[in-house]
Amino acid sequence: MKIIGKRIKEIRKQKGLTQQYVATKLGYRHSSMLSEIESGKKGLDANKVPLVAEILEVEINELFFFD
Repeated sequence: MKIIGKRIKEIRKQKGLTQQYVATKLGYRHSSMLSEIESGKKGLDANKVPLVAEILEVEINELFFFD
């Protein structure tokens, strides 16, 4: 799931969102969890993928594929 972490980071930055903002919306207490997902150190729970897409205002497939 390293690709999804890279895409989350890329899209998050394009939208001007902070790690803290996205992490909080995902229910994480600390932005470090999102940092680890974005860097590929930890995976993203599959059940959170739709929520990430909603937070970033993108279609789910955009989290897996580059335009």
